[in-house]
Amino acid sequence: MDNRLMSEKDLQDVTGLKRKSLQAEWFKRHFGVTPVQRSDGRIIMTWAAFEGLQAKRAGVLPNAGGATPGRTPLIPIRKAA
Repeated sequence: MDNRLMSEKDLQDVTGLKRKSLQAEWFKRHFGVTPVQRSDGRIIMTWAAFEGLQAKRAGVLPNAGGATPGRTPLIPIRKAA
């Protein structure tokens, strides 16, 4: 797992955008998330988080810890006698 922060150059390469506000909009549009931003508007994101977003979007996330994603299983109720 790569916990290094993405640099400003990395974010420009990934999004194709230079303006911080447009980069944040790009993440919202492509991944449905609002990235964490510093007070000056710069995005704070690790490479691991970005790779996780890509994996989720591609539908290839491994089943972490055996947990079933989505809703809880339904349990049938027995009919009273």
